[in-house]
Amino acid sequence: MSFDLKKIPVIVLAAGDSQRMGIPKGLLDYHGKPFLSYQIESLFEIGFTDIIVVSGKDTALYQENIPELKKSTVIVNPQPEKGLFSSIQSGLLGLKDKYQSGVFILPLDVPCPSKEVWNQLAVELSSSEANVSIPEFNGKRGHPVLLSDEFKQYLQTCSSDSRLDFEIRKQKELQKAKIISVNDKNITLNLNTLEEWEAFKVKE
Repeated sequence: MSFDLKKIPVIVLAAGDSQRMGIPKGLLDYHGKPFLSYQIESLFEIGFTDIIVVSGKDTALYQENIPELKKSTVIVNPQPEKGLFSSIQSGLLGLKDKYQSGVFILPLDVPCPSKEVWNQLAVELSSSEANVSIPEFNGKRGHPVLLSDEFKQYLQTCSSDSRLDFEIRKQKELQKAKIISVNDKNITLNLNTLEEWEAFKVKE
């Protein structure tokens, strides 16, 4: 697998209902702009050229308020209530075999880490026979994860109620998963509550 980031798409999972936040996570104000705008801009700055945003019931709100979506591909998960894995499958199916490379998966509520993290994941996976590379910071694993083309194809055949962490665990048992130590705490964050959001903004 090539590790040229320009040739690897990124799927941003943004179809959650954000019940604990009170408003869609992508519209949370982050230094004067919606958080989803920040995420997309950060990915373009890193050097990615193909960004796929999987949205759900908030699609219209996002399209109205996130101008960066015009430079991305928006895929609507028709059944976001089925959970995160259904959004992953929606994004993978939306690639339509355009890419023979792997694909990065980044949940919206994980702040975009540094370019070094993405490079490390891509270089390590490209130089191995593994199907997935996973970042780890101080012993805690997180996102983004990078899926090989083979693993990507396999996930499309799974039932919609599957879980990515379970499927990755199977890859670990087969010695097909690489754990990559990185120096970026963002990979461990999961901004699900307003308290977590406010703590993140203060530290930033």
